[in-house]
Amino acid sequence: MEKLYHAILWILEKSPNGRARLDLAKLLYYSDGVHFQKHAEMITRGDYIHLEDSPYPVKLNEALLFLKEKGHIDAIPKIEGNGIQGFSLRFLNPMEGLVLSREEKRVMMKVLEAFRGRVVDENRHYPNLYENYVVTPLFDAIPFSVDRINTKIHVLVQKSLLNLSGKMFRVLFERSE
Repeated sequence: MEKLYHAILWILEKSPNGRARLDLAKLLYYSDGVHFQKHAEMITRGDYIHLEDSPYPVKLNEALLFLKEKGHIDAIPKIEGNGIQGFSLRFLNPMEGLVLSREEKRVMMKVLEAFRGRVVDENRHYPNLYENYVVTPLFDAIPFSVDRINTKIHVLVQKSLLNLSGKMFRVLFERSE
């Protein structure tokens, strides 16, 4: 859980306008996925489930509550013409003893640069990770395994196109040698 706390704080610290809860969940998922592709290990080492609108870390709400109670983050309502349109999570104070490695921070920065604003068009940036969660049934655990997510350890065997919800996604099928 310690890695999840620090990953959340690191993402929010690098996001001056804050992040919505679902955008934060997606950023964590893609950071874990990209790191898994390179090192066969996730940054947060947590489980994800497929909610209606995003991959979601199972322990995210508990982590956000802890960080808010300890004064590390704040939740600011987004007020628009038709009322409150959600909340923006914002970084307040760092947590002692940062446990993220240089490589983990580098991977997370790469994901943040891909999604400077809202997290949209994930299928364009990370098609295999996007496909991994959208093909998972709702409210099921999203598997992180070398069978479902290509890694640099594997050799590319075949490419095909998958038509899903009217959009085209490039899906990479890989197997280990």
